[in-house]
Amino acid sequence: MAHRHLPRLLMFALALGLAAPALADTLEKIRRTGTLTIGWVGGNPPFGVATADAPEGYTLDVCRQIAADLQSRLGLPALKIAYRETTWDTRFTALDANETDMDCSASTITRDRLARYAFSPAFYVTGTRLLTRKADKIRSIDDLATRPIALIKNTTGEKLVREYDAAASLGLVPVYVADAEAGLAAVRDGSARAFALDDIILYSQISAAADGPALFEVVGPFLSIEPYGIMMRKHDAAFAAAVSDALAGLLPTPKMPALYARWFDTRTLKVPLNRLTKETFTTPNREPAFP
Repeated sequence: MAHRHLPRLLMFALALGLAAPALADTLEKIRRTGTLTIGWVGGNPPFGVATADAPEGYTLDVCRQIAADLQSRLGLPALKIAYRETTWDTRFTALDANETDMDCSASTITRDRLARYAFSPAFYVTGTRLLTRKADKIRSIDDLATRPIALIKNTTGEKLVREYDAAASLGLVPVYVADAEAGLAAVRDGSARAFALDDIILYSQISAAADGPALFEVVGPFLSIEPYGIMMRKHDAAFAAAVSDALAGLLPTPKMPALYARWFDTRTLKVPLNRLTKETFTTPNREPAFP
């Protein structure tokens, strides 16, 4: 079965602009060990949350579908998934050190990252906005001049806020937090007046807190358009092509709206499928974030 897919994989490898010498590294490791190691970031509903057994979330469901496709195309009787929890910072070093085979968190496809890593087509599109306390009546980033703002290092939210601050001379005071839960906590206790991150993650944090909807809101225009993709090592052409091929085949099927509804249309979270995400389902692409 692997031979039947080989020409298609090579076409994807060329489309990704990847060099050919390391074509079989990860695929050969998976064949040999029967194990696929995926990285994920916890405390990040609806994309990744810890459970008593395996982690759960929208991205993890997508990656498990990809794993099933890899098992089939490699002709393996079984494929074990090993889960390696990372942070927003260590997701990159885990890939670089071959500790994970692919990153299944919520990684934005950016031009800078495309220069260093391979990405699958996007499976979700969001954008950076601000979480604030309703009582503060903050409407946009311009209302935060000289005030503290919570940021997570090595996220596109951090990069965008820093660039906007430099251009507008707002004098923002960065308050670095470890994850989304800590970002909401910083706004709650007043150590930050706002928290900048992808709006779906902000909505999820508000929904997860018992008093969240009463105290917090997501405000301001989008500071960016951010497509999420599965991130992989750039040099590993055949593996990146296989993952991209699997996801490109999955996106237009009825499975994707069903996976989306499982995580975004729940008792505590109601986020309709937005136009940009719907377009990625019908027309798979890896267009980078804007700006």
